[in-house]
Amino acid sequence: MLKKVLAVSLTISLLAPTLFAQEISEEEYRNQLAYRRDKLTLVTKKRFIDEKRSYSYTDIDTISYTWEAYTYSDTDIRTQSLARAEAKEVTEWYIYKGGLRELSDMEFLALVGDTAMLEQVRMAEDQKAGMRNIGNISIGLGFLTMVGAAAFSGGQAVVTGGAVLMATGFLISAFNLSPQHYITPDYAQEKIDDYNIALKKKLNLPLSFE
Repeated sequence: MLKKVLAVSLTISLLAPTLFAQEISEEEYRNQLAYRRDKLTLVTKKRFIDEKRSYSYTDIDTISYTWEAYTYSDTDIRTQSLARAEAKEVTEWYIYKGGLRELSDMEFLALVGDTAMLEQVRMAEDQKAGMRNIGNISIGLGFLTMVGAAAFSGGQAVVTGGAVLMATGFLISAFNLSPQHYITPDYAQEKIDDYNIALKKKLNLPLSFE
């Protein structure tokens, strides 16, 4: 009986480190999965766009000669045109969480806890959104003015005024489109590094783990 007890105790003592190591290994593996799900990455992409430019210049010179009762005019018209096309390289960058979900600037700043910059970005976006609303209202009013003038014979001046108001609305909206980013990529990368380091410490992972 004593020998059986000793044998069982010896077996348990030999298996305990293995079981403990397996438990720690599973926990570490789960932490690694959690890190890969939540880590932030900055990805850059390059693409080429065709940019075309054209210029046209017309010079008109008129010289009049008068001799007694006769007048002679000489007109010289010169037109110069230049067309240019080139492929322009554009670099775009994106912030991803877990390598899958793209984050906007405001989502990213809220996640990393930069409340000061988040407030600046929100104010800038609200201002642009307000200007776009003004532009859309101008477009609508201009269109209604043109339609109303045509229906009720409002005159050419009213139609022209409606067209000008509509064009102004398009310009206001176009110049207040939201940019791709309000923050710079080097600023974003710095915040990403700090966030990922803090996440590794929280999950008890080595700093070299990727």
